[in-house]
Amino acid sequence: MIIWIRNIVVIFALLSIVYVVLSVKARWAQKAKLDAEYTAPDKSRDITQSKEEYIATGMKKYGKSYRPKLIFGVYLVPIAIIAVLIYLAQYS
Repeated sequence: MIIWIRNIVVIFALLSIVYVVLSVKARWAQKAKLDAEYTAPDKSRDITQSKEEYIATGMKKYGKSYRPKLIFGVYLVPIAIIAVLIYLAQYS
């Protein structure tokens, strides 16, 4: 039983590292995209906003979107696969 607990802790730690790396990388990529949009010679955006305000507004919209929530699948998908494998190993 202690081996299972140790394995679960190790798996959770590894998934946490992957989640943090993916989250930081996705936020960094979104900020870079917003920066590129701000510097592009496009007339569709509000000219009165400063660069920092534009990026802050865009990051707030990004935080409410589905993409950060989908990154949480880093935890859900492997746990679901492990649960299915355990079920199949025990009851098949």
